[in-house]
Amino acid sequence: MKVAKQVPSLDFHDDLPVRQANSNNNVTARIPVKLLVLDYDGTISSLNVARTKSRVPEKTRVMLQRIGRFIPIAIVTTKDLSFVMPRTSFAHAWSAVSGLEAKINGKILRKKGYLCRLKRVSLALEYARSRLTGYGIEIEEKRDMNCRTIAFCVDWRWAQGTEKAMNEANKVAVYCEELGLKVVGYGRQPFFDVYPLPVDKGGALEEMLKELKSKNGVLYMGDTEADNPAFERSDVSVGVVHKETCVEKLACDYLVKFEDVSSFLGRLLANHFLFDSSFPMIRRNFEKVRRQCTRE
Repeated sequence: MKVAKQVPSLDFHDDLPVRQANSNNNVTARIPVKLLVLDYDGTISSLNVARTKSRVPEKTRVMLQRIGRFIPIAIVTTKDLSFVMPRTSFAHAWSAVSGLEAKINGKILRKKGYLCRLKRVSLALEYARSRLTGYGIEIEEKRDMNCRTIAFCVDWRWAQGTEKAMNEANKVAVYCEELGLKVVGYGRQPFFDVYPLPVDKGGALEEMLKELKSKNGVLYMGDTEADNPAFERSDVSVGVVHKETCVEKLACDYLVKFEDVSSFLGRLLANHFLFDSSFPMIRRNFEKVRRQCTRE
């Protein structure tokens, strides 16, 4: 895996590209929401804070607590359960480490096939520690509820000498791939995750919907292309835009700024969970429209 350099993101404003691509795309959509599914990092919590200080902002948390009294809320995240559950007590279900482990209806569920590959994860983790010590690169272990390390994250956003740190991180990524592990990058963001086997947030969402016996009315919110499979399996897909978001790579239908997430949730609550594309903080994702028009 080649780690990408950071470059400026697209500006998010009223004149997103190809607004005029198809007049039918300006029709207001109104869709009942029965289940709210959220990514964590960059969607309901800020990316640019230390892991120990990661929290859901108060305004967003209050809105989610209110929403949770009326409809179920689920979290689909790359974080592990021990990290995300205490920070999202308003949720009713969690799919952690991109679907490797979940807690739904009080039960712990695990994806089949990863336990036999944990030796490789251990070897990769040992190599990463030996290679990255002294660069200011953080290695975040992701553990299951039995305290086994099942994945890890290499994060150089706080490193001194970003270029050199990124090069060293890239060597770790290559080694992990040589071991047969799955390395997942996130566009312009200065970190990647290492998993024992391929993961898919769309598959994680589908398993969650089966357990919750939910068939429609799903609103999913995320901020990276790793959320695209979940966007595509949702009735309403909303991409959250911050300075590191690659808008041009998101497969969501709508966009909202990170700082407007609490306002959007409040409007959804006030509208009795009827999503309305004319909400003032919501924009159509015209990059997706452009791609569709190009294919046609």
